[in-house]
Amino acid sequence: MVDTFATQRVRTADGLASSALTLLLLASTVTSAAQGNARAAHDNLTYHGNRARTGWYDAEPVLSPTSVAGPDFGLLWESAALDSAGAVPPRLFASPLYVDRIRIAAPHARGRALSVVYAASTTGYLYAINARPSASLPPGTMLWRTQLTQAPCSRGTYGILATPVIDRAAQRIYASACDASLAWRVHALDLSDGRELPGWPLALTAESINRAGINANGLNQFPAGVANLQRGGLNLSADGSRLFITFGGEPVSGWIIAVDTQRVSVASAFSMTARTDEGVGGLWASGGAAIDTRGDVYVASGSSVINALAGRGAAGVYPDSDGNWGQSILRLSIDSARGFRLAGSYTPYNYCLAGAQDIDLGAGSPTLVDLDPRASTTPQLLVLGGSKQGNVYLIDRARMPGSLQRRQPCANDPTQDGSLLAPQSQPQFGARGPLNVFGPYSDHFGMGDIAKSRSTAAYYHSATGAHVVFVTGSAKSAEDSGQSVAPGLVRLALMAAGGHSAYLQIDRAQPDLVLQNPGSPAISSRDGHHAIVWVLDVNKPRSASLYGNDPPQPVLYAVDAQTLALLWRSAPGQLHPGGKYNEPVIARGTVYVGTDRIQAFGLRRH
Repeated sequence: MVDTFATQRVRTADGLASSALTLLLLASTVTSAAQGNARAAHDNLTYHGNRARTGWYDAEPVLSPTSVAGPDFGLLWESAALDSAGAVPPRLFASPLYVDRIRIAAPHARGRALSVVYAASTTGYLYAINARPSASLPPGTMLWRTQLTQAPCSRGTYGILATPVIDRAAQRIYASACDASLAWRVHALDLSDGRELPGWPLALTAESINRAGINANGLNQFPAGVANLQRGGLNLSADGSRLFITFGGEPVSGWIIAVDTQRVSVASAFSMTARTDEGVGGLWASGGAAIDTRGDVYVASGSSVINALAGRGAAGVYPDSDGNWGQSILRLSIDSARGFRLAGSYTPYNYCLAGAQDIDLGAGSPTLVDLDPRASTTPQLLVLGGSKQGNVYLIDRARMPGSLQRRQPCANDPTQDGSLLAPQSQPQFGARGPLNVFGPYSDHFGMGDIAKSRSTAAYYHSATGAHVVFVTGSAKSAEDSGQSVAPGLVRLALMAAGGHSAYLQIDRAQPDLVLQNPGSPAISSRDGHHAIVWVLDVNKPRSASLYGNDPPQPVLYAVDAQTLALLWRSAPGQLHPGGKYNEPVIARGTVYVGTDRIQAFGLRRH
């Protein structure tokens, strides 16, 4: 169902008139000759800003540490609350997306070019919301909405969980939705009016995926019904021909599906285990898959809480099985003729110990970093933050260390890990090994609320030439405790020198922020200057219900990327109840946050 309208209630903060907001937010408009390039720079079309999942927005013309810390930064406006599913209120697990000046075909917009925030809700709706004031159309106005499913899964608590992806050249947005009767379907909507495009939606079912020649890893069968969870952000190949969708599930394995967007069909699939009865390797992370400049696809997989609770130990990790890629990072190449092909793997040295306790490696998604080849012998890098263990890994993605047949045998020696290790000893080992950022380190405690992190790292290259990685998480008061303590935000230095392999080391931790279940950090800057780290925290542990009389009230934080000083935080109760694992999007001086609506923050000049 498509509904276009302009009469929804919109609130502006502090009584600012629409005309005043127009002057404020359009003050940085570029000249008409440069508008095309400027629009491309400000578009945020996929989770974490780009296919590589760096989380870095480097074309921010207005916001700086000084302006955000000043008295004029705050709530600008918020949209009307989004649609409920019966008595179930909406929540946003999906992060907002932003398109700068696109022509809207909704009747009340009269074909005007508007800047638009696109939002997807757990109740099964996709929305286009006016992002900036334009004549008589105030920001926050809903331009169109489309109901993708009239019977959302799990009684309306997850109709859409994954961040959609936008193909601006094709003028379409892709989103996955869960229908209680038809399982997961992927939709393609016109950006201008929200109408479903011909041939869509495509059902992602056992019938469409278990055809001969589709799964590139063994004889595993995609399950019928709604056994799988589709939470990972969608990603799109550079030419727009392949759409990548990740699944996690219990007690089934993880999957990545490649959809042919021209033929509207499943082109290829890769299951994280070769056998149907080995239910591990879920692709749970909110970031989904990352894509490099060659078109190769990267995913990070997890373990199994069912096997952990059953006490199966290492046997529940299946270390002796060919084609089992639980607790691993994979590089997959893909072409139109052969589909997916495994091109590289990495599995941590302690995957058996951690996997046996459901301490997922793949709680976060890969972040891809490319250095100048003269800067290091390992210029093609992959950063994985967000492991439940609180570790951050750096991988040479051009020469991934694992086999293409099976993972290495179980081991306990951290010095033998195949990631790029720092030269110095790590405190938790008394020897070289992976970098533990959110402690205390444990191979035995890390599931549920004891998990240290579930977010994707963010990377930026500062104006001074430094390569910087930020990670969010929740250090704990004790090894077996769910009580969060500082730090919740840590800056890592990516060390690179000609003739040597790169490595990561902890540079500085933000000393005050205690985060309960933070989303991924996002970095705004202007040509590497004035960098700010933005973090949206659920503000309650993962196990807290998002519904009822006391739902979590999230908090948005802004931190100076250079000094790690807290610049600003949203007031208690200012943000409405929202989902989990999502992040803000920053564009043209405004920070857009998805809760049960869209809320916009920026400079409120008088």
